[in-house]
Amino acid sequence: MSDLMLEGMQGDAFVETIRYASDVHIIVLTAKTTLDSKLDLLKKGADDYIYKPFSIDELLLKLSNIESRINAERTLTLKTPVGDLAIKEKTNRVFLDETRIPFNSTEYRILRYMVKNAEQVLSREQILTACLEDSDAFDRIIDAYVKKLRQKLGSKLIETVYGAGYRLRGEKHA
Repeated sequence: MSDLMLEGMQGDAFVETIRYASDVHIIVLTAKTTLDSKLDLLKKGADDYIYKPFSIDELLLKLSNIESRINAERTLTLKTPVGDLAIKEKTNRVFLDETRIPFNSTEYRILRYMVKNAEQVLSREQILTACLEDSDAFDRIIDAYVKKLRQKLGSKLIETVYGAGYRLRGEKHA
């Protein structure tokens, strides 16, 4: 939750900065009551808007609604050349055509990152930075993990783009 009246930065710039860096929920608390102000902040990425003075009951209800959406099971789904791939983010489980496939934590993080960036060429360095940030491993370790992913999911799913990296083939579902 953010108040628009901040020291050192305008509230709308703060909302844009946070939204650029994160997908956290943003509730704006403000004395600005015009429809244009509200629409402008919603366009910049705010999720909700509360006018001052505000009701504690209203705020608690909005926070409760956000909490229930956060705790709901999010599933990433991808239609791939080898079948429908589903990643249950809350439980860290992966399914290919409804068959559960076990992954260790690093394999899971790499697959999840590749699903979120499906059809994009990802360099070893990008994958290493996103998935093994606390590791001293060299970027070639990604080759070994991709090999394991291919063994578990089939060789047609992950394409090698020579000189550039890897691309996970598939079409995202809503």
